[in-house]
Amino acid sequence: MRTLRRTGIALTAISSALVMATSGISPTSAAQRPQPSWHRTISGDAITPFQVARHRGSVYFSDGFAGTISKITRRGTKVVARVKGEIAGVEFSPRGAMAFTAGTGSSNTLRIRRPGHRTVVAHLKSFEVRQNPDAARTYGVVGGGNDCANSFFEEITGGPATYTGLVDSHPYQVASLPGDAWAVADAAGNAILRVNRRGHVSTLALLPPQPLTFTQEQADAMGAPECIVGVTYAFEPVPTDVERGPNGSLYVSTLPGGPEDPSLGARGSVYKISRNGNVRRMATGFLGATNLAVTPRGVVYVSELFAGQITRVGRGGARRQAVAVDSPVAVEVTRSHLYV
Repeated sequence: MRTLRRTGIALTAISSALVMATSGISPTSAAQRPQPSWHRTISGDAITPFQVARHRGSVYFSDGFAGTISKITRRGTKVVARVKGEIAGVEFSPRGAMAFTAGTGSSNTLRIRRPGHRTVVAHLKSFEVRQNPDAARTYGVVGGGNDCANSFFEEITGGPATYTGLVDSHPYQVASLPGDAWAVADAAGNAILRVNRRGHVSTLALLPPQPLTFTQEQADAMGAPECIVGVTYAFEPVPTDVERGPNGSLYVSTLPGGPEDPSLGARGSVYKISRNGNVRRMATGFLGATNLAVTPRGVVYVSELFAGQITRVGRGGARRQAVAVDSPVAVEVTRSHLYV
């Protein structure tokens, strides 16, 4: 049986290469070989590249399992940060500060390195334990429940069929904000957090639950009893990335809360958070939306892990394939290139 409750983000089938493609290209089949002329590999050194960032003309990437951040140079890669654990997100501020999320088992933190200053450590897991921002949100069975369905969900989740936000933290990606502050997508906390330059943590926004009313086809895909057909289950939103776009808006990619694979359909989404904190879904229907990038004009590129592509989302929400890439996890965009 498939687990519905998510206690962290787990990515599989991750590409071990960082590739560069010219942006604005025509759609291409993932099966097309050899790779076309606009595509080239610029690094094959990563085990699990969770994020890619550009800073002052250089390309950096985080290697989740190795716990490193590396800079790509003409002579290869140079490790610029390392922890005994996982590094997922990495971002630079316009003033040259670097921030990255670090999970070391006992703690989850955001580490901020500013030139000429000591490293600031923001304790994100401790904040989750104290505040649990989504404690008032209801997940699980929220409509059409019955004894049979409730028993099924209790069996496969190991908890109650209906529950409120759990104390759980897995900070994943990070974005630079004005005033030397940072936004962090906490995939397990279902929240976008704000960290100021001194390491103080607060809640910037919560993502809404992801309700699904089960069909017979979806029940069959899970090997579930017929009694769950018509039951509405509110999955957790699982924010995977946050990026700052034009006019100060934030853009967030989300996974559907489990199962993350295609068995229940393409349910990943992109949300836009306005400067006053309003959360609006911009687009949905993504297969494994693990990361996104935003242009100065508000065009969004989404990495779809299970669809094998980078998808372009226009300002009005219209979607098209930008490039086919095997198992893309992270994406960054410049005026002329996509880094995947």
